[in-house]
Amino acid sequence: MRDYLKYPTDRKKYPTEEIDPNNFYPDDEVKEMVRDLDLLRFSQEDFKKLYNCVHCGLCETEMERIKLKQEFLKQGFTIQGLEEMRRCFHDFRTPYPTNQMRIKRPPGIPKESETLYFMGCLSTIRIPKYTEHSLKYLLKQGIEFTILDKEICCGWPWFASGSMEEFETCKKENIEIFSKYKKIICLCPACYFLFNNYYEPEMSSDTEFMFVADYLKPSSELKSGKVEVQHLCQLINRGREDVSESVDEVLKKSGYEVENVPHWCCGGGLGYMHRTDVIDGVAKKRMRDFDRQDVNYATTYCVSCWWILRRFSKQCKIHPKAMDIFELLM
Repeated sequence: MRDYLKYPTDRKKYPTEEIDPNNFYPDDEVKEMVRDLDLLRFSQEDFKKLYNCVHCGLCETEMERIKLKQEFLKQGFTIQGLEEMRRCFHDFRTPYPTNQMRIKRPPGIPKESETLYFMGCLSTIRIPKYTEHSLKYLLKQGIEFTILDKEICCGWPWFASGSMEEFETCKKENIEIFSKYKKIICLCPACYFLFNNYYEPEMSSDTEFMFVADYLKPSSELKSGKVEVQHLCQLINRGREDVSESVDEVLKKSGYEVENVPHWCCGGGLGYMHRTDVIDGVAKKRMRDFDRQDVNYATTYCVSCWWILRRFSKQCKIHPKAMDIFELLM
């Protein structure tokens, strides 16, 4: 097993089981519940177990867990924040009470291109600096692309919540937009996952979906320092283990020393909604893995991981400085 796939030996493999074992459904139980889905009768209290998941994709039953969430909502139960998300969706097509991008568009991005850079709601609204760094990085690499003035959410918050009506709307409206482009570069791995697995099969165009990390190259200027990397569960557990190794190689060829950190979820795979107590617990434990006095930087190339790393590295006062992958390579 490669170093970036090794897991800490002092905790459970599944992060939400580690944080709240009393409200965790093991895979066998999930499979049995889905087999008897028509006979299941939930109560509101089942929310604690059904939503004790951060969608890292590590277990065998991620899609089955989403089916259980769908049934929970279908039976008339609710989850904290869902109605507000739905109101925001109706008004703005995002899970947030706005669709105004907070990024500053750097010069050099053409109005039209055969390639679209899709950044995502979290990227453009909650972490604009990260997104601006990614735009500047791609421009520096000579990648031609355009961006939309306003984006429609990819649908991940609703897909992962089990609220499929909103997801289907996102998919339908985005497919109409995407059909105009030959290539879509995704900044967010959740967008990348949905576009390849749920959008592409329904598209009549031959649009290709790529992930931003596939465009990373060694820095032209020699860098230095020790770096710890939060690799992406949503890639590693969904068939793109290769990206972790290639990112490490890019950093090493740029002059950095890449320190081995046993892989574990950061807690951000779902975004910050529903069981936020569990997300907080996972994130704080993950920060302990990065807290080393002899390391200069902690980094990642995922929008959700970056939101967690930036927020909790400060909250937990870890020693390495949190810097996104684009900052480190520019």
